[in-house]
Amino acid sequence: MDQTGVNFLSGDITGYRRQPGAAVLPEQKKRTGLAVLLRSMLKIGVIGFGGGSALIPVIEEEVVDRQGILSREEYNEAVVSACVTPGALPVEIAAGVGRKKAGIKGMILAALAMALPGAFLTVFILAAASKFEGAALNFIQYISIGLGGFISSLLASYAIKSAGEARNCGRRTYTASLLIMAGVFLVTGGKSLLQLFHIKGADRFIHLSTFQVLMLSFLIMSVLYIGKKLRHLAKAGYRSGHVSANEKRADRKAVVSILKETFAWVIFAALLAIPAFFILAGGPVYIFRGFLSSLMSFGGGDAYLSVADGLFVNTKMVSGSDFYGLLVPVANVLPGSILCKILTGTGYLIGSKGGFVPGIAGAVAGFAVSTAASGMVFGIVYWIFRTFENVSFFKMVSKWIRPIISGLLIGVIVTMLKTSAAAAAALGHGSMAAILLTLAIAAANLVLSGRKADHTLLLVGSAAAGAILLLF
Repeated sequence: MDQTGVNFLSGDITGYRRQPGAAVLPEQKKRTGLAVLLRSMLKIGVIGFGGGSALIPVIEEEVVDRQGILSREEYNEAVVSACVTPGALPVEIAAGVGRKKAGIKGMILAALAMALPGAFLTVFILAAASKFEGAALNFIQYISIGLGGFISSLLASYAIKSAGEARNCGRRTYTASLLIMAGVFLVTGGKSLLQLFHIKGADRFIHLSTFQVLMLSFLIMSVLYIGKKLRHLAKAGYRSGHVSANEKRADRKAVVSILKETFAWVIFAALLAIPAFFILAGGPVYIFRGFLSSLMSFGGGDAYLSVADGLFVNTKMVSGSDFYGLLVPVANVLPGSILCKILTGTGYLIGSKGGFVPGIAGAVAGFAVSTAASGMVFGIVYWIFRTFENVSFFKMVSKWIRPIISGLLIGVIVTMLKTSAAAAAALGHGSMAAILLTLAIAAANLVLSGRKADHTLLLVGSAAAGAILLLF
């Protein structure tokens, strides 16, 4: 059996081959328990503005650098699996972190802790919307401008770290990584950058979604891998391998494990969705469509809006005015996964037609199926990745995934700037002032984040307060 491992930081091949379930490397190991894990996931769920790929560096900072729950190699395994899996990306990564730390129990609890803050706030604001009208939404928009700067600093920090790691691997790897970052940014964020500054011809600029970029990247790497493999076989000839009895037992054990995880998610979703199934008008249909929509959620939060539109708005389960006039704006300015927030809010809007209790039942059902579907599919893909992690194709993926993600995150920074500008305009302020404020907060946070002490909550509070004071 091949004992060669791969270092996800640099792509270098080492003699270390971590088996499934192996401990974190000694220099990265810290005393962490389930309570620390859940506290970390809740904190990220509360400050996780930007959603999706924007939270990749946020989660890494907490679970790898601060708490040492996972090694960077293990974390990147979870990220690679989540990026090619439908569902809520932050929830999927949280499930992977929890599974590694505390088994099935940790997997479910970590995913819940990550998704709960955003889902809860969505329902709370929807319930309060009729009483307080737009006051609550306006306040959140002010906060989102400041937090946009905070999130942007984390995204920039991830890209800077990735470039630094690539530099340590040699000039060729460093140059290739920078070119990949720039190329990915241009096709995902270039159009938004041109639109931000109202440059003529911006609408004709090429634009690819996160999912399209990842699929194209994996296609290119697959072609390169197959070509390399064919050349190798032509020179060395084909030799069949022998699978030992121990490897067969390990494979059977892994299959049993993934079946247990899938069953646990099904039971979790079923228990929380039971009330909606019986007391919500059209409950069974909503639950089925909610689960189906989660499995169709490729391409990030914005892409999910089109899926939800087709399954819930076009079918008249929820009105277009409620969905686009209330739910979508609320979800966009709150932390957490768009998928979980939209599906939870949709359940509340559908159920609230019959009163507060059916509304809560619908919200809980939406929250349950979005979380369970994401965790279930992620677990299967994660198992496949870990099973074949020693195959040279996956070594290639692990080597180049960080520069690809870095390019995506730089594009997200531009999206954050556009969001801040739009929020400021809606509040009656100048767009350029919001852009400059967001950049200033990002720069300040980037400088302060280099210190060893955990200033996360202080930085978040300062960013939000700064936006309110300067723009209110």
